[in-house]
Parts: sequence; structure tokens; C-alpha cells
Amino acid sequence: MNRRSLIVLVLGVLLSSVALSAQIRAEKPNDFSLELGGKCLLYNLAYQRNLTPNFALELGVSYLGAGASLDDSVSAFFLSGGARFYMLKKDTSPYLSGGVVWVSADTDAGPFDGEGNFYGYISPGFEYRASGGFVFRGGVYFLIIEGGFFVWPGISLGIAF
Repeated sequence: MNRRSLIVLVLGVLLSSVALSAQIRAEKPNDFSLELGGKCLLYNLAYQRNLTPNFALELGVSYLGAGASLDDSVSAFFLSGGARFYMLKKDTSPYLSGGVVWVSADTDAGPFDGEGNFYGYISPGFEYRASGGFVFRGGVYFLIIEGGFFVWPGISLGIAF
């Protein structure tokens, strides 16, 4: 009798903790974040909406500009969109994300050809989402650009609401 009660108690505690662990993404499904590196090379301001505890959609924007004069300036505007799939229903979870980025690329620097273009990305990573709303993500981005791909790291800090 005592052994059966102990098993029921342990199962009850484990099952309740699994159900409670997914509540952060359910209670605070939105987040704004600043990503350093990542899919837009230098930085990205992003908004993410969790549709389910395991699936989210993300939109991001970034602008890079430099130059000494108007004739010698270079700029690139990035607009990104994608999806993120979480492996676990917990506050800390590995994820897999992917999507596309449109870049205006008024420059021939790096992988850009001076014209607007699309490229894709795939990123395995890890997310920590605190009950207070703090969000941390770290991942490795595989940027799939015409003629090959680049590997680029990314770290993201944000706030969930």
C-alpha cells in the first residue's frame, strides 16, 4: 500500500511540473528582442509571437549604413521573417528556427551583389525564458546565400509580455 501511494505521489509531482513548466510561453506569448550577430549579420530588432507552447512566428528588421559622402555611401536594409519550433515545453528549451531575409544591399561588400536579394537561414539554438519576462537565446545560423552558405553566431536578449 505504501509503495503504491509513493508511486502515485511521484507521478503526480512529475506530471504537474511538466504542465506548469510550459506556462511561461503560454502566459507571456509575445517578446521583443535585440539579436547581436545572427541572421541579419550585425544586429536585428525582432518581435516573436508564440502560437502554441512549441511553435512561434518571428518578424525582424535591421539597417546598416555607412559612408563619408552621399556618393560614397553604402547601406543595407534587412527584413526577416521565420518560424521557431521548440523541442521541449519548458522555460529552457533547444529550438530549431528557419526563414527568409530580404536585404536591399546597396553595396557589393561581403556576400551581397549590390542589388536587393533574398536568402534563407536555418538555426539550431537554445532559449531561456524567465518567469519575470527576461528572454535569452543563443544559436548558430546557417545563412543560405546564392552560391553557398555562411555560418554565423547569434545572441539575443529580450523581454516577454
